[in-house]
Amino acid sequence: MALLGRFLFETHDAMRLRKQHYGTSDLEILSDIPYMDDGDAGHLFDIYRPKGAAADIPVIVNIHGGGLFASYKTVNAWFNHEWARMGYAVVSLSYRRIPDTTLIHQIADVMTALRFLQDNKGRYGLNLDTCCLTGDSAGALLALFVLSLEGSEVLRTSFGIASSGIRFKTAGFISIMLDTTRRDLMFFIRNVVSDKADEGKPYQKYLLDPVSMLKETTLPPLYLVTSAQDIIRKDTLKFARALAEANAPHKLLDFPKGHRKRLVHVFSVQYPLWPESRIVYQEFDNYFKIYFSGIQTGIHPPLA
Repeated sequence: MALLGRFLFETHDAMRLRKQHYGTSDLEILSDIPYMDDGDAGHLFDIYRPKGAAADIPVIVNIHGGGLFASYKTVNAWFNHEWARMGYAVVSLSYRRIPDTTLIHQIADVMTALRFLQDNKGRYGLNLDTCCLTGDSAGALLALFVLSLEGSEVLRTSFGIASSGIRFKTAGFISIMLDTTRRDLMFFIRNVVSDKADEGKPYQKYLLDPVSMLKETTLPPLYLVTSAQDIIRKDTLKFARALAEANAPHKLLDFPKGHRKRLVHVFSVQYPLWPESRIVYQEFDNYFKIYFSGIQTGIHPPLA
C-alpha cells in the first residue's frame, strides 16, 4: 500500500510541477549535496539563495512532506524558491522513505543532515545563528521531532540521537501530519512507521504519540497553518490545542473555505503564487523576524 501511495502522490506532484515554470535565473542554486556519502537519494540536500545575497542572510531549513512514504526535496522546489526571493538562504532536505525504512531512521536522517550543516556552515555560507525550520504535512511531523529532540536531553537519550547544535529561533508548520496511527485514507502507514526493532525501546511511545513529547521538551515559537478544505485539518487543530495546554508560544492561521480555489492540503506549498499562499509567506516572514530581532513593534505577539 505504501508503494501504491507513493506512486499516486508522485504522479500528482510530477503533473503539477510540469505546469509550473517560474524560472530561477535570479537564484543561486546548489543541488544534490550529500550529507551522507552513501549514494542514497534520500541523503541529499539543496541550497537556494538570491543572487548576490549577503553572507549573513537568515536561513530556512525546509523538510518536505509526502506522508513519510513519498517524494524527495524537489517536490518543494517552487515553494523554497519563493523563500529565497524573499531574502533567505534555504536548505531543502531529503530523507529516506517508508517502507524502505521506518520513522526512527527518518528522524535520524534529518538530524544527521542538521549536524552536517552545523559542521559545514562556513563551507556553504550559512548563517545558522539566525535560522528557522519549516515543514509541511509529514515534513512538519519530522520538524516536530527535530525541535523536540533539540529542546530535550531526555528525548535525545530516549532516541539515542545527538543534538545538531543548531538553535532554531522559530518554526513554521503547514498542515502537520500529527497522527502516526491513522484511521483514515492513510491507515496503511500505521504498520510501517514502526517495526519490531522499535518494540520496548524508550522512544517508541513518542513515535506512536508525538504530542506526548511536549511534556518532555521546550519548543521555539511556532506558526501553524491549515485550512477548512485541508483533509487533515484536525491534526493541526489538535496540535494547536496541545500547545495551548502546554503554554507554548504559537500562532494559528486557519483559512476558511476558498471561493475561487480549493485551499487543499498544503496548498501554499503546491501553489506558491496563489493570493492565499502569499499571505502564508508574509505571515511566516513577519513571525520569523520577530524572533530573529527580538522586536515585536508593529506586529502582534504570538497568540493561540
